[in-house]
Amino acid sequence: MRQIITHAHILTMNANGDILPDGSIVIEDGRIKDILAGAVTDSQAEMTDARGMLLLPGFINTHTHLPMVLFRGYADDLPLQEWLKDHIFPAEARWVTPDNVRLATRLALIEMIKSGTTCFNDMYFFEQVIAEEAARAGIRGVVCESLIDFPTPDFKTLEEGIALSENLISRWQNHPLIRPAIGAHSPYTCSAATLQKAKALADKHGTLLQIHLAETRQETETSIARTGKTPAAYLHSLGVLGKNVIAAHGVWLTGEDIRLLAESGTAIAHCPKSNLKLASGIARIAACRAAGIPVGIGTDGAASNNSLDMVEEMRFASLLAKGAYYQPEALDAPTTLRMATLEGAKALGMDHITGSIEKGKSADLILVHADASNMQPLHNPCSAVVYAMNSKNIRSTMVAGTWLMKDRILQTIDKDSVMEEIKNRRHTDSKINC
Repeated sequence: MRQIITHAHILTMNANGDILPDGSIVIEDGRIKDILAGAVTDSQAEMTDARGMLLLPGFINTHTHLPMVLFRGYADDLPLQEWLKDHIFPAEARWVTPDNVRLATRLALIEMIKSGTTCFNDMYFFEQVIAEEAARAGIRGVVCESLIDFPTPDFKTLEEGIALSENLISRWQNHPLIRPAIGAHSPYTCSAATLQKAKALADKHGTLLQIHLAETRQETETSIARTGKTPAAYLHSLGVLGKNVIAAHGVWLTGEDIRLLAESGTAIAHCPKSNLKLASGIARIAACRAAGIPVGIGTDGAASNNSLDMVEEMRFASLLAKGAYYQPEALDAPTTLRMATLEGAKALGMDHITGSIEKGKSADLILVHADASNMQPLHNPCSAVVYAMNSKNIRSTMVAGTWLMKDRILQTIDKDSVMEEIKNRRHTDSKINC
């Protein structure tokens, strides 16, 4: 099928940052065949007139726990360890079932598609269900079971968790949209042996390994007391860092930690809103990027962020860096937008597939209403996207040439039925309603 989007203001987000104020893209079989200046017409193609629109790559959410939308607002305003141990872990043990994960994933996908996310990186439980729902919705995703050294809702022993992980890889490794990976929850919930097993599995299967790292001061102080090393130095000593690793948060990385991550090729998923809400701190992302670390942006789960909106996350990332270090240029608009697109794809090892508008890449795109009152006057399109845009300015979302949302109408998920089921589940479940 041949598709053409014409008369668009194209932000390619390629390495050169090329922008075409009035351009067209030609899409065939879900991939970008050509990028042209000016208008293009073809009576045999599906035509989309994008006058008044910005066309740019969809956002790459590099750290999520999608079914945690189930706990949105459930245990707010608490420090991380208390939040996890006293509230989230017990709630997950009680309420995380395949049926609840399926429903919650659908709700999460609705929110992400409507706010322009075309690819996500998830670590949770019952990831087979999450992968099924993502594939059905047509969104691109990286999925992994969260290996951990205590019983979880879907496995009781580490060996069962490893078996689930390998089954996930076996089932999804050749899927066009879903990429299986290996997850190790964190250095403070996994033994040295578990961390090394997870890395060995990722290396064996040629997949990504994702882990939480240096999220809080307490995590860092406990690691130093227990191992004599910071969390990052500890992982390095175990041989767990590497080019196939993405570490979420990195708030409490030292200068030496940053060097270790950079030299090993480890990427970072920056989650500014979650880190603020849990009072974890502000990551030194400008320093990480200056050292050469690939850095993407992630929302984390909706239980600690209350939102899966990458538009908000971009703005927080840029403004926090400026305010924390009194440097207005710390993360400028083009840099922040690259982190949400091409750099996010690079952090996931997928920049050859998605993250920018280039010939041969997948047509993972969004159309933004640039003529909206909050976007005008359009002096600088990158600035407008990062500092002025809200998610409702995103009119259409496409993955691999398929519209997941067109003119704000979802195409692959029945929003009304999902919302009705969510409301029914909430009313019949007083615990989650509290």
